[in-house]
Amino acid sequence: MYKLTRIDLMDAYIWADVFEYEAYDFKAESDDLDNLLNAAITGFKKDNTDFKTYYYWAKEAEGNGWEWEILDQFRSVFRGSMLLVDPMIERALRLAQKWHKKAVRKCGGKPYLIHILDISHLIYRNYKDEKIDILAASICHDLLEDTACPESDINNACSPEVLRIVKACTADDTIKDWDEKKLDYIKNVKSNGEKAMLVCLYDKIVNIKALLALYETEGADVWKHFNRGKYKKLWFERRVLEMLQDGLSHPLIEVYENLIEEVYNSQKSPEEIEEDKIGPRDRKLMWKRWGWFSKDKLKKLKKNEPDSPLIKELQEKIERMDAL
Repeated sequence: MYKLTRIDLMDAYIWADVFEYEAYDFKAESDDLDNLLNAAITGFKKDNTDFKTYYYWAKEAEGNGWEWEILDQFRSVFRGSMLLVDPMIERALRLAQKWHKKAVRKCGGKPYLIHILDISHLIYRNYKDEKIDILAASICHDLLEDTACPESDINNACSPEVLRIVKACTADDTIKDWDEKKLDYIKNVKSNGEKAMLVCLYDKIVNIKALLALYETEGADVWKHFNRGKYKKLWFERRVLEMLQDGLSHPLIEVYENLIEEVYNSQKSPEEIEEDKIGPRDRKLMWKRWGWFSKDKLKKLKKNEPDSPLIKELQEKIERMDAL
């Protein structure tokens, strides 16, 4: 259930995470996030007709501004003042609403729009110096991959540069092999430079936070939402992390790394508990020595003994070690 609230900013620090209770005027509560977003945008624009630019908002909102905020439980996911960053931001939001309408997340069944709001809110609230096209691209980043939205819609609503970033962060669905597809995505993001890597970073952080939140309620069953399971998920996230560490300097990279470790440490198998005793550095060295032999053994087993029960066991071991 999402909540919509109007906030009186008189004598308040407008960038505060939480305001005095008396400042809040709760307007609505609903599972219909799309309608709440419409109401938040309309309410913010109606209340703040004097504010035409974000610069003026930052300077004067404390005296006569009204913020409109959407909460997921007690967590802020949208503030109307983001609209003042640039007119492109509202156009990007409207585009996301149109094409992600009624879509839900594969993990947890929440409206897909919550993912879009989480990413854009993370950028807006913490990294106001990011370029406008990064913020717009974060809102549009899944349109080409997950909807039938044409490239021209993004180009016309936002800009050619936003379209370029979105394309860079879109996996190639013509590649059928899962590993190959993921590696191609990583290569494509890195080759398109800093802006694409930043959108990728924000996306991955929001995704892992959502996964860990769902893990609190579902436990190990959370991995049933993923086609390739925990270890392949970790393998992919670590490859993305390596790419970002190599090509980008940003304080959130360390946050991302810690989140990956948190996922790794969740619901450990007896094998993982034993492997942890030797430490992460030695685990990687062990895998370099053991990995080639195991993959070669698996290849021979599949060829000479295709019905061997050892195949599944060896595959699981390789996937777990690949995730290191």
